Amino acid sequence: MARRAPHDTIPLAVGSRPIPLPDAAARLGAYQVLAPLAKGGMCDVYLGSHVPSGERVAIKVLDPDLSTESAIVARLMAEREVSERVQHPGLVEVRAADTSAQGTIYLVMEFLDGENLNALAERGPMVPGAIAAIGSQIADALEAMHGAGVIHGDVKPDNVVVLYEQGIAGWPRIKVIDFGVSKFLDKPEIDDGSIAGTPSYLPPEQWRGEPGPKSDVYALGCLLYEIATGTLPFSGPLPKLMLAHVHEMPKRPTHHRPELPAELDRLIVRALAKDPDMRPTMREMRDGLEAVSLILPGDAVGLELLDATG
Repeated sequence: MARRAPHDTIPLAVGSRPIPLPDAAARLGAYQVLAPLAKGGMCDVYLGSHVPSGERVAIKVLDPDLSTESAIVARLMAEREVSERVQHPGLVEVRAADTSAQGTIYLVMEFLDGENLNALAERGPMVPGAIAAIGSQIADALEAMHGAGVIHGDVKPDNVVVLYEQGIAGWPRIKVIDFGVSKFLDKPEIDDGSIAGTPSYLPPEQWRGEPGPKSDVYALGCLLYEIATGTLPFSGPLPKLMLAHVHEMPKRPTHHRPELPAELDRLIVRALAKDPDMRPTMREMRDGLEAVSLILPGDAVGLELLDATG
């Protein structure tokens, strides 16, 4: 990742038709909406500013057509509770969750000056040291969530932002985002048993509607497999994808890239075990990946992540 001037940001995925905001909603409480940043299926994300301080923020705005869907609104508001429970430098900070006088439902988050991991990885293969450093930081953030009784539930490259800041072993820092399907281990009464998450990253138990902390380990294994090899462990239509996650093992990452470090290959394969008890703990993932990243430090000046030979 080449150096950039401070706050020279790249939109994550600007859609062609942002969710419309009524004129009065250009101001949401103490925050001014400035410009669209990213588009999602249910929410758009806008650049905003905190009017009293001038600090830049990101504002996630729910599609008004979904404002009467109580389950969707509850998920959005729960992101604030996750952030209140878990303060960690690798997790995006959600600062407010509210409804404007005009009925606009929104979250206010810290503004992240960086690039979506999925967009970054699509530009080419990543060097092993960067893969390990990014994975270690994700694991560290997820371990903090688990320690606070929260399962992320939707770990994937789209939910990781690589910042334009130096982090572990000279590689960039990351932030894990989007707690929209997170589950609270101490609130089983609000778990309806539905399957939530992204199919390409779901472990067998999550397909059954029974996620646990080790489910995030499996999803992290899928993420690492994807950014290490350029392909997902499994693909295809939904029924085939479900059966593959439940019954099959993918080819080892080194089948696609023989030059990958053996320990990185081993950790990814262990994370993809069908039985949650056979997977590493999140701490073991963090420590193992960090060890690989320290052997393969990054360029503290250029922060290059892509393999120029790939």
